[in-house]
Amino acid sequence: MPGLAQGVSKGVVVEKLLLMMERASLPDLVLCVGDDRSDEDMFENIESLMNDAPSAEVFACIVGQKPSKAKYYLDDIVEVIKMLQGLASASDPSTAPSLPHFAYIASLHI
Repeated sequence: MPGLAQGVSKGVVVEKLLLMMERASLPDLVLCVGDDRSDEDMFENIESLMNDAPSAEVFACIVGQKPSKAKYYLDDIVEVIKMLQGLASASDPSTAPSLPHFAYIASLHI
């Protein structure tokens, strides 16, 4: 990985960010999306670190169907965009009563 300091990876960054948070302020939802080998440390670290936050939902997604430590996969970037749009729409209080926006999350495959 050109341009990165030695010993720095997405996994290390995720670990440091979560360890900096107070236990009471851990997120309820963590979404990690990646498409290559450099994302595998991030997927592994996020799953193990969030075990201490039983109420947190962790969605580690690899883009493309390939071996990965991520539990879920999305076929391509189009599915990533649809999923993000669905999450954004679902989190908008003005659209909360209309749940069909969650249909985009159906593109998440196990």
